[in-house]
Amino acid sequence: MNISHWMYRAGTTRVEDASEYSVTIIACDEGNPPLSSTSVIAVHVSDVNDNAPRFPDPVISVYVKENSPVGDTIYTISAVDPDTDDNAKVSYTLLGIVSKSTPILSIVDVNLVTGDIVSLKSFNFEEIKTFQIKVKATDDGVPPLSSNVTVNVFILDENDNSPGILAPYSEHGSVNSENIPYSAEAGYFVAKIRAVDADSGYNALLSYHISEPKGTNLFRIGTSTGEIRTKRRMSDNDLKTHPLVVLVCDNGEPSLTATVSIDVVVVENTGDLQTQFRHVPLKEDSFSALNLYLLVAIASVSVIFLLSLISLIAVKCHRTDNSFSRYSAPMITTHPDGSWSYSKSTQQYDVCFSSDTLKSDVVVFPPQFPPVDGELISINGGDTLSRTQTLPNKDKVRFDML
Repeated sequence: MNISHWMYRAGTTRVEDASEYSVTIIACDEGNPPLSSTSVIAVHVSDVNDNAPRFPDPVISVYVKENSPVGDTIYTISAVDPDTDDNAKVSYTLLGIVSKSTPILSIVDVNLVTGDIVSLKSFNFEEIKTFQIKVKATDDGVPPLSSNVTVNVFILDENDNSPGILAPYSEHGSVNSENIPYSAEAGYFVAKIRAVDADSGYNALLSYHISEPKGTNLFRIGTSTGEIRTKRRMSDNDLKTHPLVVLVCDNGEPSLTATVSIDVVVVENTGDLQTQFRHVPLKEDSFSALNLYLLVAIASVSVIFLLSLISLIAVKCHRTDNSFSRYSAPMITTHPDGSWSYSKSTQQYDVCFSSDTLKSDVVVFPPQFPPVDGELISINGGDTLSRTQTLPNKDKVRFDML
């Protein structure tokens, strides 16, 4: 009698947990006594590419000394894939290089299999201080899965630059001369040595020393300032010319140096002191087109401002003249027919009366375009005139004259 049975999975199986399972099956009949048989079945779990490669950290910092040989391995990146077989095989690809300071081309490469980051050039701290690498890790599964990592590379400065002497003592192989008076007191300023170092940090920290003559008791130099001064007053036993060799040292390991030679000449009279002019290349001033445009623009603005100011003053003066003319003295004119004309500025009044009576009617006629208000004129026997009140703005005003 043949009986078929099916075996079902009771839960989720992952190859990452176990790649193979052993299942024991016991078949037993219901006879008396019951008989049975046993069989062991091996179950193999097939892997599915469900895991992407993983890096220990998403961002990695690497420190590299400058001037390292070309081809050195800077760092080795490694990604882990929990899958098996081809699904766990990881390859590495360089996605790009980013630099904040200067544009860079191919300076590193990544090994496809091992993940070694190899330098393609020697790094110079003065040119590039840091850059960023992006690398992608991809597995061989179907479909392939990948993940990225960012590697920040920092270049460490090495003491590879000697101090440079600045002008006016920067000419190599030349001997510079400085004059001091015989009457110079202790602490008299002789010269100042200036130098720079292209390195950074402690490697660029400079100190100044008088190397020759050793143990001089006449001159001293500031260790950090580079100022050469006298220690004491001159004596008759001192030389007239004192050759000095100044040594400039940086603070790197090993320390790099530069030297400068100065001849200090002692003169008797202060009138003999002459400033030693040294030939230092000067930048020639060139009157460019931009300077010309700026000059024309400034001149134009100045002219416009002056014209505006003159126009404003003229308008103010004109308004002042008109205001004075409004308050000018009135004028009375006698006509042959016996009528009088009274005028004040642009206002004119005609006064008519009869001369054959003791009491006459006086009529004042406003001008064709009367002002806001006029004035009333009263004639009180004789030739005396007086203004008494303001006339309303009407065509005709009548009043009596005694």
